[in-house]
Amino acid sequence: MNISGQDIIITGAASGIGLAMTRHLASLDARVWAIDRERALLDQAVADSRESTSAIRWVQCDVGDERQVIETVASIEEESTGIDVLVNNAAVLRDQTLVSKLGRRIKKHALADWEETLRSNLTGTFLMGREVAEAMVRAKRPGVIVNFSSVSRAGNPGQSAYAATKAAVDALTVTWSQELAVYRIRVAAIAPGFVETGMTQAIPELFLDRIREKTPLKRFGTLDEFSHTIQYVIENDYVNGRTLEVDGGLRF
Repeated sequence: MNISGQDIIITGAASGIGLAMTRHLASLDARVWAIDRERALLDQAVADSRESTSAIRWVQCDVGDERQVIETVASIEEESTGIDVLVNNAAVLRDQTLVSKLGRRIKKHALADWEETLRSNLTGTFLMGREVAEAMVRAKRPGVIVNFSSVSRAGNPGQSAYAATKAAVDALTVTWSQELAVYRIRVAAIAPGFVETGMTQAIPELFLDRIREKTPLKRFGTLDEFSHTIQYVIENDYVNGRTLEVDGGLRF
């Protein structure tokens, strides 16, 4: 698919990888609908943006809320020429072990954090995928859905909820690629390793140093590298039903 002139939705678009992809695809003459639930991040992204408002439209939406997703996708469909690409990037990370013993006290993984991680990372991916796919099928419009998985999908200590959601995203990617191919809709996923964003800044530096040492390339990925990966997935019409690992060779 030629990116120029396409209408692209990116979730979790106001910071980190999402913001980098938003700006990169806009620079390729796409019209990008940049979705995020955090108003403060959206306002900061708008203030820092050099792109025209016609290149990027900033939209507040919580992808884990069904009503908001239905209304947002319908509004984008109405204002655009039709939705061509969805990038499901929005996610939260709330690390904690299943149980941990501190002196005589045992701390358990909080159910609220588990449920919020599943709501944002998995339910949000499902809702956005469902609504955008419905719009594409109804319009008889070929398209691309790209889900964001993670190197943690194979399991990583302290990331029960996050790892579970990312493994599930892989399964959704394969399932949707088989269901939607008949409508000329491709579905693929990208599984990033570590990149220095606001999400990784919440991780202790000692742990990050260990990850750098364990990565064969001895460094984290850059935002530019992930921006070029999303460009490749969108442009290559034979990428379907697979998760591209972009992790420097890291294995836990």
